[in-house]
This record gives sequence, C-alpha cells and structure tokens, in this order.
Amino acid sequence: MSKGLPLWTPAAGRAQWEAGNADAQGARVYSQQERVLSTLIRAEQKRLDRSLSVLELGCGFGRHAAYVTRLSHVQYHGYDASESMTEPLRREAPNLAKDRIFFGEDPLTAVGERRFDVVFSVATLLHTQGDRISSLLERLGRLLSPDGVLVLVENPLVPTSVWDASQHPGGWLHAFADLLPQGWDLHHGPGLVDGQDVYVLKRHGDEGRRYFQLTGPESPRDESRPVTLEALRERAMPQFLAWAERASKSLSGAAATSAEAKVEELTERLAVQTERFARRQRLQALSDDLARLRASRVAFPDAPTAYVPPTSHPGFILNAPLDTRWSAVMPRFGKLMHVFHQEWHGIRAAAGYMPGQKLAITCERTLDERELRASLELVERSGCDTVILHAFSPNARDFAVLLRRTLGSSVRILALWHGSSAQFHFTQELDYFSQLVDLKRSGVFDAVATVKPGMHLLSPDVFPQTVINLPPRLTDAERTAPTRRMTRAALIPTPNDWRKNFYTNLFACQASTRIDDIYVTASYVMPESLKGPRRVHHVARPSRAEMFDLVRRCDIIMNASLSECQPMTGLEALALRIPCIHGALSMGALDSHPYQRLTQIAGVDSVEVVAAALEQLVSMRERAPEELVGMMADYERTVTLEAVRVLEAFVQS
Repeated sequence: MSKGLPLWTPAAGRAQWEAGNADAQGARVYSQQERVLSTLIRAEQKRLDRSLSVLELGCGFGRHAAYVTRLSHVQYHGYDASESMTEPLRREAPNLAKDRIFFGEDPLTAVGERRFDVVFSVATLLHTQGDRISSLLERLGRLLSPDGVLVLVENPLVPTSVWDASQHPGGWLHAFADLLPQGWDLHHGPGLVDGQDVYVLKRHGDEGRRYFQLTGPESPRDESRPVTLEALRERAMPQFLAWAERASKSLSGAAATSAEAKVEELTERLAVQTERFARRQRLQALSDDLARLRASRVAFPDAPTAYVPPTSHPGFILNAPLDTRWSAVMPRFGKLMHVFHQEWHGIRAAAGYMPGQKLAITCERTLDERELRASLELVERSGCDTVILHAFSPNARDFAVLLRRTLGSSVRILALWHGSSAQFHFTQELDYFSQLVDLKRSGVFDAVATVKPGMHLLSPDVFPQTVINLPPRLTDAERTAPTRRMTRAALIPTPNDWRKNFYTNLFACQASTRIDDIYVTASYVMPESLKGPRRVHHVARPSRAEMFDLVRRCDIIMNASLSECQPMTGLEALALRIPCIHGALSMGALDSHPYQRLTQIAGVDSVEVVAAALEQLVSMRERAPEELVGMMADYERTVTLEAVRVLEAFVQS
C-alpha cells in the first residue's frame, strides 16, 4: 500500500497550481487529467494482477504525484530535467527523495537500470521538436518493463507536427500517429481532457504500426476499436485548421511587423538546439574515440608508485563537501570548473580551495565509457564555460580530449601542472608534461600553466605567469587565536621520500630544545643509536578536518623539502595561524614579505639550519604571538590577492 502524500504547494508549485485553478476551466482540466490517469493505472493493475511501478516524466513540483501516490499498490517515481523544479518534491516528500525522484538531461541515464509498468507525461512533450518525437518515443520505450505502457496526455492530434506558441512559448503540436515508431500500438483517446488528447502506446512485437480508438479511460486497451491512420489524419484536420487560422492572424496586421524578428529568434533557437543535439550525438558515439585514445598509451616502468587506497573510488564526484567546504567564494568564477583526482591529496586540496565548481575523478583505475560519458554530461549541464584540469594521468587525458570533441569551442579547457622539472627523472612525469604541451598545440587545451615559477622557459606554449595556490577559506572561529600557551609540539605532515626531506625535518626537531613532542604521518625506520630524546607520535593518515585539528595543537609545522611547489601544508597552516618552515619557493615579490622571509630557508638539507629556523619561529610565537599572527594575516591577504589576479589572467588567456 503506497503511503498517501500531501499536495505539495511550496512557492514555485503553488504558483503553478493557483494559476491552473484560477477559473473553473482550469479546475475541470486538472480533475479530468486525474480521473483519466488514475483509471488507466487501475486498469493496468487489474490487467497485470499485481502492484505497479509508475514513472512520471516532467514531474516538476509533484502535482500528479499527489494523487498517484494515494493509489493502492502503486509505487510512484518522478523524473524531471530540472533539479530546481523537483527540489520541493524531494524536500517535502521524504519517502520519495531517497531513490524515487530523478533529474538530469536524459531520463534513461537518470533512472539507471530501473524499469516501469507505466510511464506517463502530461503536457511535457510540447517542448520537444517535432522531428525528435519518434526517436524520443523509442528511448522512452526502453524505460518500460516487457509488458509496460506509455501514457501521454498531450496536444490534440494533428496531421503534421507544427510549432505553436498560442498556449506555451516555443511549444509544439505533435502528429503522434504519424510519428509512432514501427512495432508499436497507439490507442488514441480524444475528448477525455479539455484541450488535450490521451495516447496509450505499447510495443506489439511485430512489424508495422497499429491504431485503435480508446473510447474511455475505463475501457481496457484490448477492447479498443481498430482505426486506420487515414481516419486519424481526417480526425486531426479540424485541429490543424484551427492552428492555421491562429497562425494566419499572428502574421497579419500589427503582428506582421515582428514576423522577421520572430523568424530570427526561432533561427537562433534552432541553431542552439541543433548544436546541443550534435553534442549529445558526439557523447553517444565516443566509443571509437576512446578506443583510439587508449590504444596510444605508453607504459613507463620507472614511474613512481602512487598511494593505492584500500577500496575502489567512485569514477567521479561533483562538488563533494571535501572540495567545497573551504573553497573561496567569488561569483565571477561561478562558471569555472576544476577537474582533479580524488586520490592526489595535495593537488585535490589546491583545486578545492580555488573558487568555482569541483569535479573529482579517479586515477586509481581506468574510467569506463559509461563513467566518462556521465562526467562529460555533468560538465555540459553545469553551465560552466571554463574547465581547469589539475595535473595529468591517462584518465585526465581521456577526459580532456573527449570533452573537447564533445563540447567543441563552447568551453575553454585549461591545464595546470602542479609538478617541477626536478621530478622529470621519472620518465612518466616528463612524458606527462610533454603531453600537456602537445595537447595545447593540437587545440585540446586553450592554455597550460604551472605552479612552479619559470616553467614557461621549457616551452613557449606554457603560460608565463605562475599560478598561485590559495589558502583554505576559514571562519574566525576556525582559526587559532593568538595565545602565549605553548604546546612544545611539532608536526611533520610529509611523506618519507627524497623530495620531502623527511629525516632532516625529524632530526631538526630532535635537536631543538623547544620541542618535546613530534607528530609524524609517515612510516620510517630509526636505528636505536640515532633515536633522540623527543617523543615521536605516529598519526595514521588523517582526514582534512583531522589534519586541521592536528595543526592547531602544534607550535610549528615542518616542511623543509628539497623541491617544492607551493606546499598546501604551508597554506593550511597559514590560515590556521601556525607557522610552517619550508624551502625556497621563488615566488618573486611574495618572497620579500616579512613572513615569507621568516619561514623560507635555503639550507633545507642541513639539520643545523633547519633547527635554527625552528628555534627562531617557536621563540617568536612564544614572546610575540600577536605580532606573528598579524604578519601571517597580512601575508594571507597578499597571497590571496595575487592568486586571484593570476587566476583571472589565466582563465582569460
């Protein structure tokens, strides 16, 4: 038994409901629609002798859901192309919100593997061009279970599809009888709803098309009277003549002066829809392109071993809380989307703190064709006109090339490299960077930039300015307040590899008289003879929020690495007002800022130099915490202004 749901009347829904019921005519039409659909669903229930699964196309705020869900043994589902339209239904009907309300450009993609006994629409297909109805009906048929029916409460029958704006701007009257796909039955019910006809469609499994007269909603389909296509066309002529009269009036008199403007507007709309359709076709036909792309891949045996998570990551995640919670909020970047890998924590943080939308794809495994198509569709539906691809991988290459082939010049595709030339001893790193340059030259990327200064000297195809990473956006309550209370603790949040210089940082902390506790996130081996007096605490890989809490509990962060590209650890510590020691960044004018001069050291491979810098910073935090916090706040403002300036220049390059 389906639980009855109330009639949803939030702001958007109430406006439509009240508009439709403003007079007796509107109330009568809605009552007729409810009677016809309820009776047809009950008839199907009786014929199949079981509970039904029902899907409404164009469910909107849920007017029809209100009474369909009250029918016994009926499981209602709703689909709409607009997420915002379904939001009241999802919010106010919690029974349905979990897994029965779908939205997206394509209903088949939205509902996944689900199939339904009845799929119905009410005044939804009038927004679809006439030449697309036949193929659309075929696709809608794939939503049906083997014995399911498609019920359309749409425009009165016409002998040919025509554009008609008398009821809805940009609306169409469809010749459903002529557009019926081969192998289908059509049961036509005229006069059951004022201003609309009822069409019941079902595959019959044979060749050809068959037509029947639906005498009333109570009549079973199998008892409908057969009719010919010619008879239906003759029946459709009065409606067509009425349309012709309306069209003639609209083109005469004062309306004639605007005819040229209307034609121009329609031509523009048609061009937009044609391009949109072409993009959809390219998306559907990406299999061959994907096969060719993957056939050209080269394996690199000396590539570094990446961290492999214990469980498989989803193919893609749009605007995950991890990627948006701490990001900069800047409306002028509202049409910018960042694409990056879920598993690369530092680069994910860098992309996540930038303004714009976020799409996290996996690099742990190869994206399959279905996942790639769905992720490309997300970009198309997002409204974004610029995409920045952070770092590179085979999946990233596939994504960028197919995005360009699918959306063409309607989107700018940029690449941002987060590495340095020091890493080119890995053949894979060198090849990936060269692929970015090649893709720029071939037109896949509109621009390529780096976060390491001077990389434009490698190729004139590289954007000459250095893109600056942003610190996370934190509230005042999330920051560490100035305090004289010292914890005598240091954090080394780096992995244990040659570039991150882990042991030098560890020995410098051991040598300091101002540190008692050392927190590390990396695994390492230390001979007994070299173990120092400080307590070392190993912390399992923390989440982003856990890392922030750990930073707050320390006096200093150690990141004196041998080769660095704007470490996110340092920017996160900056936002939390905990100083971080790091190697030379070569950031131009930013290097002259007092805080940068205080934390940036040259001799990162010297335990003595690193230990001395540690002593200086911890001493200052102890004796002048307000001064240090003020210096850090000013540096954060300076970095943010410069980062936004360069990002804007890169996006517009």
